[in-house]
Formats: sequence, structure tokens, C-alpha cells
Amino acid sequence: MISEYVMPVNMLVTSKRLAIRWMALLAIMAFELIVITARYEVPLLSVNNADWSAWLFHFSKEIWSLSLWIFCACLLIVSPRLKVILGNLQAQSSDYRWLVWLAFHILAFIAFAIITALIFETPTNPARLSAPWFTGWFALASATLLLWLFALAPGHFWLRLIRQEQMSLLFGCLLGLCAWMLIGMLVRQEAPLGQKEFWNSLAVPTLQLVHSLLGWVYSDLVYQPERFLLGTADFQVEISYACSGIEGISLITVFLAIYLWLFRKELRFPQAFWLFPLGIITIWLANALRIAILVVIGASFSSEIAAWGFHRQAGWIAFTLIALGAIALSNRLQFFAATQPDVPVRTAKPLAAALLAPFLVLMAVSMVSSAFSSGFDTLYPLRVVAIVIALYYFRKAYAGLDWRWTWHAPAIGVAVFIIWILLEPDIDSSKTALSQGLAELTSGSAAVWLVFRVLGSVITVPLAEELAFRGYLIRKLIAKDFENVPLVQFSWFSFMLTSVLFGLLHERWIAGTLAGMCYALALYRRGQIGDAVIAHMTTNALIAIFVLTQARWSLWS
Repeated sequence: MISEYVMPVNMLVTSKRLAIRWMALLAIMAFELIVITARYEVPLLSVNNADWSAWLFHFSKEIWSLSLWIFCACLLIVSPRLKVILGNLQAQSSDYRWLVWLAFHILAFIAFAIITALIFETPTNPARLSAPWFTGWFALASATLLLWLFALAPGHFWLRLIRQEQMSLLFGCLLGLCAWMLIGMLVRQEAPLGQKEFWNSLAVPTLQLVHSLLGWVYSDLVYQPERFLLGTADFQVEISYACSGIEGISLITVFLAIYLWLFRKELRFPQAFWLFPLGIITIWLANALRIAILVVIGASFSSEIAAWGFHRQAGWIAFTLIALGAIALSNRLQFFAATQPDVPVRTAKPLAAALLAPFLVLMAVSMVSSAFSSGFDTLYPLRVVAIVIALYYFRKAYAGLDWRWTWHAPAIGVAVFIIWILLEPDIDSSKTALSQGLAELTSGSAAVWLVFRVLGSVITVPLAEELAFRGYLIRKLIAKDFENVPLVQFSWFSFMLTSVLFGLLHERWIAGTLAGMCYALALYRRGQIGDAVIAHMTTNALIAIFVLTQARWSLWS
């Protein structure tokens, strides 16, 4: 009887260890790719230089984007059999000396990084753009990748996979190559599909609607439809095709498509498709209102706030409100919802609200304060106060969470800090809006602002973000009834999507995505939210110390 219970437990432990190993290997590969691509620039190509190796070095950075397209295409082709492939991978990787191959991989990467630094140093040495150097560089890159694959799974697994999926992999390579070439051609052309003319036709009614709205406020408007110019004598805006609503319409369309697919079981079709025209019309009207308010702020209050604050944030505020409104509408109206919500579902709402409220408050106050500032956010202390109020309001709901942590959490936080600093571009911090804004404040006001900035960065922001991403979303993407999902339960979809969304939340989205992966690993290790929070706090505390001691204000920009 005991053996019947021991077997499932051993399988669960082995599966968890494999998942952690695979995530660690993926994180290592992602970090290495980012370091290599971020730390060198391709050599300039002379018009008279016909050496094929120099040409290959010049276009070497395209290797990474091409590889990504090929990988995604192959993954798409084999997706119907992906579950079987992952099962075979798990079966053949459980008892395997992968650390030896990982050690060889790291040594190969170090050699590859050294050779890369020698070839692409500034100024470029033409002698190192020769065929022997390229052959050695490419061989080291191939060996590094091959050793990483051997660390992931035994060689016989890859040979069997190639034999079984050779046609699928070949077709995936061709599909990825074609997609890469097509995207490259579209990027090199301005409006290749005639979309500029199409959206200009949308800018005309936008201009007319904004003109009608402003007519209620100003009698002496500057109105030049042929130039798409509108405003007052002191402040005008040009409504180009980019301001016609293309960005908002594109964002809401993509958002609704993803939302309808993720929650297709809870929504009623084809009625749910009506969310598309409703969302598109609403965001177009909101865009016209945004432009009208922009002119009012610029003409009557501050042109700097209008151009550098409100113009940048108002669109995101409108998109966020409309997206949340679409979600609420689809859940509240029986016309869209497939089933009526049961009464017991309400028991989950307090915890969901407690986990999400601080983050939503953070986003709302951030967008509003940024909208009414010109570069330097003087209202940042409001973020800290607002989050503290939200945390205090839901304090009883947090009592059931496990806030314990071990030394692994700050260690992960230190690792994320190192990654963040390595990926930070070399920017003159003295020219950032933050440094210039602090210089304009009195010493007392600057000190108070910095205290709130440190408190927000080290305490309130990590709490708000970890409760939302690692406390709620990472489980919600596994099951609708997220409260019954253990924090240690792993899902590739949940892990990757929450990490990418966390990265997109930050301006440095690549470093942010890697940070999200590391904080998720801290959570998965013991299933305690305290580990993820402490890891996040450690990273932000080290960044704050680095900013204040080295005057690297760009890290807070």
C-alpha cells in the first residue's frame, strides 16, 4: 500500500525538478542571447569591400531574428504532437547527467563571447573580418548551441526527433525563412500596403469631430482640413494618419481577439463578436475626445504637459478603461456570457480583488500622474500613498498567504539585479527628465521625493506587482477557480505569458521578462509568495542603491 503512494509522489517531484531545470536552461540561453546581441554592434560595410566574410559579419545580427522566426514556425508545425514530444523529453531526461554538458556549454559560450568581443570591437579590425575568423566564430556559435541542446536532453532524443519530424522541421525552416524575409521587406518600406491613405480617410471624420467638440470651448479656432491642422492661435495639433485612431483600434482589436480566445468557453458565440465593433467605435470616439482635451490643456494651461505628459498617457488610459469595460460588459450581460455566474463564485472575488487592487491602483495613479506632468513625475508620492491605502484596505485577505522566505529569494534578487545592470544601455543620466526635474526642486523637496521614490520602488511596487502577477495571474491562467491552484503548480503557458506581460510592463522589456521568469522560479521553488516578493524587493533595493550612489538616474526613468 505504501508503494502505491510513494510512486506518484516520486513522479511529481521528478516532474517538478525537470520543469525547474528546463526553465533554468531557457533562462540561461535567453540571457546569453541578450548579452551577445546587446553588447556588440555590426561592423560597417565598405562599398568597395566584396569579401563575403565581411558581408556575413555585417548581417550577423539578423541570425538571431531569423532563428527566432524558424523556431516559432517549427513549433507551430509540430504543435499537434507537442504533448507527445514533451512526454518523450521528460522520460529521457529524468536520469541524465546534464550538468556536465551545461559546464561544457558555459565554457563554449565564454570562448564565443571572447571571440565576438575581439571581432566586433570598436574600431573594427579589418583583419578579423576574414574567412578564418568567421569560420571559427560560426563554429563556436554552433558548438555553444549544440552543447546547450545536449544539456536539455540526450543526443539520441534529438536524433530520434529529427528522424521522426524531418519533413515538419524542413517545412518549418522554409516557413520561418519566408516570414523573416516578408517582415523585413515590410519594415524597409513606408506604408507598403497603402495603409497611410486608408487611415488618412479615417483622420477626416476624426478632425471634424474634434473640431465640433472644441467649438463648444473656443470661438477662434485654427482649422485647416487640407493640412489636418486644428487648434487655437497659441497651440495647434496635426492629426496625421497615426493620430487617426490606428494605434487604439489595433490595440483593442488584438486585445479582444486574445480575450475571446482565452475565455471562449465562458462566452457566447457569435454574440461575443459584437465586442469588436463596440470596442473599435468606443476607442475611436475616445481618441477624438483625447485630442480635444489635448488642445484644451495646451492652449489654456501648459503646452509642455500637453505634449510630454497627457499626449503620451491619455491613449493608454483610454485603452485600459475600454478594455476593462469590455471585460465587465461580457461578464455582466447574459447576451455575451455563456452561463450565469453561480452564487458560490462570489466567494472568490474578495481574494481576487485583494490581489489585483493594489496593482490596478498603481497603474491608474501612474497613468494619471504621468499625464499631468512634463517628463518628471512630481506626483510620484501619490502612487505610494494610494498603494498603501489599497494594501491596508485588503489587509485581512492577505493573512492566508504564506509570507515566509528563505535565502534563495534574495539570491535570486541579486541575480536579477546583475542581469538588469548588464542589459542597461549606456545613457547620459544627466540629460534624463528625472535628473533635470530633481535639479529644479529645492533640496528639501528633492529629498522628500527621493524618499518616496525609494519606498515605492523597494516596498509598495514589488508588493503590488507580485500579488497581481505571481499571486493571481500565474494561477488564473491555469484554472478559472484560481484559489484551488497550488502556487507550486507549473504551466508553460502561465509561466511564459505572465513573464512576458511583466516584461512589457517595464520600459526595458527584455530585462523585465527575464526578471519575471526569475521571480516565478522563486515562487515555484516552495510555493510561497514571500519568496517572490523578497526577490523582487532585493532587486529594486540594489537598483535604488546603485542609482543613488552612482547617479544613474536613467535606471529610474
